[in-house]
Amino acid sequence: MKNDVLIKMTGLLCLLCICICAAGCTDQSPSTQVATAGDTVQVNYKGYFDNGEVFDSSDIHGKPLEFVVGGGRVVTGFNAAVEGLAIGEKITVRLSPDQAYGEWTEKNFMMINKSDFPENSTFEINQSVYLSTPQGSFVFPMIAIDESTVTIDTNHHLAGKTLNFDIELVSISPTTI
Repeated sequence: MKNDVLIKMTGLLCLLCICICAAGCTDQSPSTQVATAGDTVQVNYKGYFDNGEVFDSSDIHGKPLEFVVGGGRVVTGFNAAVEGLAIGEKITVRLSPDQAYGEWTEKNFMMINKSDFPENSTFEINQSVYLSTPQGSFVFPMIAIDESTVTIDTNHHLAGKTLNFDIELVSISPTTI
């Protein structure tokens, strides 16, 4: 009889050990959601130059920046920095011009006939010209003026610059299919 009890106790102990080991081998932690292509995310950010001068931030706008990861609304380097972040995670990145707004180039100068402007327009160097495109409205400075044309610089004002960003992922709204 003692032998039977001992065998049953040993069996129960072995079963208990297997259960404990199995529980320890499975990941019981909640899964961490990370930003992936197609997700709508909100981020707090600060953009600044190497000298520390801030050129933009979510604080200036009073709310987080919202965009679709991989949607083309933000520069490629910023998008790449956010992809793979978990909510609450922070990152600091330094983007070269090719990861941000590209290199500054004279190829982005545009000549416009003065006759294309409204009647009675005035023309002065650095005066703003507003252009509407399918991507939105943009403001460009006049950089040269002659008798019949105005030349504007369509380079982004941050083109050719290295940019730094402190980024914090605030929220993720996954893509639903």
